[in-house]
Amino acid sequence: MLSHLDRIVFPDRCEVIEVVPSQRYVYPIFKNGHTSLLVAREKSKWPVRFNQQISKLKSIDVIIRDPGERLISGINTFIQHTIRNQPDLDPATVGWFAQNYLYLDRHYCLQFSWLLNLARYLNVDTQLNFLSMDAIGSIALGFNEKPTGVESVSSELMNQIKQIKNNDMYQRIDTVLFKCIGQSMTFTQLLQHIKDSDPVAYEYVIGYAQQILKPTYALSKT
Repeated sequence: MLSHLDRIVFPDRCEVIEVVPSQRYVYPIFKNGHTSLLVAREKSKWPVRFNQQISKLKSIDVIIRDPGERLISGINTFIQHTIRNQPDLDPATVGWFAQNYLYLDRHYCLQFSWLLNLARYLNVDTQLNFLSMDAIGSIALGFNEKPTGVESVSSELMNQIKQIKNNDMYQRIDTVLFKCIGQSMTFTQLLQHIKDSDPVAYEYVIGYAQQILKPTYALSKT
C-alpha cells in the first residue's frame, strides 16, 4: 500500500511457535485460534522462532478460518478494542471506517496478508500445511481460550458487514486459501494456485499491487 498501514499489517517481527515435543511449528494468525495458541505457548513454555530463524523451518502449520466468519469477528474485535483504547470515539464512526476503509487492522485483514508477511522470512522450499479450525484443540493441548473483553457480534453490525462494498475480490483470495485446507504447498505454489483458481481476483488484488512498483524501477540493495 506504500503507507504507514504497511507497518501495521506487515510488521517487521514475524513469529512461529514451536510445539514441543512434537517438533511441529504453527503460525498464529489473529482470529484463527491465536489466543488459544498463545496461552498454550505460555503455559507450556514453548519456544518461538522469529524472522530469520523461520527460514530454517521445513514445514509450518497454518490454521485457516472461513473468510466470512473471520471478517465479521475481526471487525467486531477491532471496533471494541478501538473504543476501549479511545473511549471518546463513537462506535458507529469506528465501524464506518472499518467497513469503508478495509483492512486497517490485523484482526480482519486478509489471511493471505498474514501469509504474505510470513513469506518475507520463508525458505523457498518450506511447506505450508493448511489446517482447519478443528486443529486448534490438538495443537493447543485442549486450550480453548477467547480474547477477553470482547462482546459477541450484534445482529446490526453483522448485517452491516455483510453489505460491505469493495470487499468481494479480497474475500475471494481468502476463499481460495480456505479451500486449500488439507493441502501442503510452498508459498510460490500457493501464489500459482490462487492465480489458477481465481485469475480475476488474483489480478485485481495481487496483480494490481505488483504493478504499483514495476520491477524495472526496483533498486538493488547495496
